[in-house]
Amino acid sequence: MENHPDERILFLFRHGETDWNREGRLQGHTDTPLNVTGLSQARVLAESLQPYRLDAVVSSDLSRARTTGQIVAEALQVPLFIEVGLRETDVGAAEGLLWADAKTRFGEGLTERWYSDGDVAFPGGETGIATRTRGLAALQRFAAAQPYRRIGVSTHGAMARQLMKHALPPGSPLATVRNTTLYVLRYQPATDRLIVMEREDLDLG
Repeated sequence: MENHPDERILFLFRHGETDWNREGRLQGHTDTPLNVTGLSQARVLAESLQPYRLDAVVSSDLSRARTTGQIVAEALQVPLFIEVGLRETDVGAAEGLLWADAKTRFGEGLTERWYSDGDVAFPGGETGIATRTRGLAALQRFAAAQPYRRIGVSTHGAMARQLMKHALPPGSPLATVRNTTLYVLRYQPATDRLIVMEREDLDLG
């Protein structure tokens, strides 16, 4: 693959578990903390990232992502930066609802399409395309302001799905984004290009 002088490597991960995750609630911008399982997951994630020599971590400002990012940054002894643009999708009137209750209130079709499509929003909420655009702008700002090349990105389920949708070929299945799922991406800020990497391709020498 052609090398770009400004290329970064992103280690994109979702935050650890919260009680609302466990209950199946839509969190959106509600600032829910990690639970005991989530804290443990974050520590395991930090351990798994040890070989990859990250230079920095940038995180959503919401505490579930920020705490996950902080645990990783402290374990790897790298700086942590906060970027509000990496927040979760605003789910509007669905915020705080159980997934099943959202289907009942807004219809199964809309609820399922919100999960999978880019052009659907809950009432008063944000589309997937808007989420993706916001996330890419946040990555652009960070790349423009900071010199770091190997960057942990601590974010949320819908944001990670949308960034992966941008990275994968059109028509690809949705990326699976469980708590602390990790994807490694090449990032070319000048073109907003994201390319999924195999971890085995990383130069660890």
